[in-house]
Amino acid sequence: MERLLDIEGLALESNPVALVLPTLACLFSTITGGRKSYNGYQVLRVNLTTTRAYNTINGIYLTNTFDFLTPPNRDNPTDLVVCPEQLLPLKGLFTTLRIPYEVAVPNLEKLIQPQEIEHETIENNLRRRQSDGAMNWNAYQKLSTIQNWMEAQAHDYPQFAQTENYGTSTEGRHLKVLKISTGGDGTKPAVWLDGGIHAREWISPATVSYIANELIKIAAEGESNENYKLVNSVDWYINPNLNPDGYEYTQTDRMWRKTRSGNSGFLASAFGCIGTDPNRNWEYQWGGKGTSNNPCSQIYRGTSAASEPEVKLTQDYVYARREQIKLFLTFHAYSQMIFTPWGYDDVPIDDKEELMLVARNAAKALQSVHNTEFQSGSSPELLYAAAGGSEDFAKGKAGIKFAYCYELRDTGKYGFILPPDQIIPSGEETFAAVKSMVGDVMAYYRVPEFEQSEQIIQDLRLK
Repeated sequence: MERLLDIEGLALESNPVALVLPTLACLFSTITGGRKSYNGYQVLRVNLTTTRAYNTINGIYLTNTFDFLTPPNRDNPTDLVVCPEQLLPLKGLFTTLRIPYEVAVPNLEKLIQPQEIEHETIENNLRRRQSDGAMNWNAYQKLSTIQNWMEAQAHDYPQFAQTENYGTSTEGRHLKVLKISTGGDGTKPAVWLDGGIHAREWISPATVSYIANELIKIAAEGESNENYKLVNSVDWYINPNLNPDGYEYTQTDRMWRKTRSGNSGFLASAFGCIGTDPNRNWEYQWGGKGTSNNPCSQIYRGTSAASEPEVKLTQDYVYARREQIKLFLTFHAYSQMIFTPWGYDDVPIDDKEELMLVARNAAKALQSVHNTEFQSGSSPELLYAAAGGSEDFAKGKAGIKFAYCYELRDTGKYGFILPPDQIIPSGEETFAAVKSMVGDVMAYYRVPEFEQSEQIIQDLRLK
């Protein structure tokens, strides 16, 4: 059997049952039918400031036997989901090695499907019913509601809104873009927004669709709106749900992350280890750090670059518009960070100063709304390396200079189970950040309506 762990002289391959059998029990629990229950699951938060702690957790991470919400990192706490069968052996290991940890979430199910009205699912369903199925941002909406709303905007505002289905997912769902444009010959600079590439990050499609709605309101008001230049001088391509199959499946398994494509092999067929991490699957530096070749892993990179139709078709769509798109933004959760390329490794990038100026200005604009603090920098600097990500593809393959990844609210109190009453605040502050980025980027490209002070232009090193 493959060596499981060998940390500070502690070899667990001599007793693999300690971790393997509990893990298999957890895998079996995912295929029992009906809604996935997380009763008794805990989120453990481990501080990795010591070498022993980091090596231990990183060794566990590499076994692909636990769901890490945040990969091992020396500078920030590491969160992992632990099923009931795994709790005793894992906590025993931490105690033996004197690794400090805390129980961040005593019972994950109580956040997902609680008995009390104030928690996520019951409250969210109530808010959905109160809205009569109409789109709103007081609740997390189903895929059909979001996509029907997109079609409704195109129907109600044909002069500046249209939808386009640019392909279908593994299970046949539409990959749908909402384009917002006041017209022209197709040569206006454009902005790309996407959300929901990781299915369980519900705040992402909610925030992206919120921003789209704000842009539509601006376009509808016309020149009387002080922000009209955002839609009059810029085209927008917006896909709130880049992983529609995974998002739909979160109605069954709230913590599902990947796509729903099939995988071959014994583990995949026996334990339901299907799906690929779509943000490890893009065709730039595919297969590198922060990825796995194990189909049971949450960071499974797929059989090849762009093996997932959701990724391949989106790549093609963006690449075909690479000359027009000047700003590429992808939205994830959680951590409250703005990532610049490169994500695949901690390597230099020639225009780092320019990218960071735009990111820092965006973080300031975001904080000015609700005083929410975001860090700026590359993913390897702030968290971890992750190869095959979309912002790296946009920058490295499509040649889009300004490409960023947002990690939205929060920093771990709720994590992926962010309460619905935070949707609108997240939308408000993130839209402020996006407006800041658009202003800086369009000033860089000397779009007349976005001319800014000479100091800004000078800071961006525009010649």
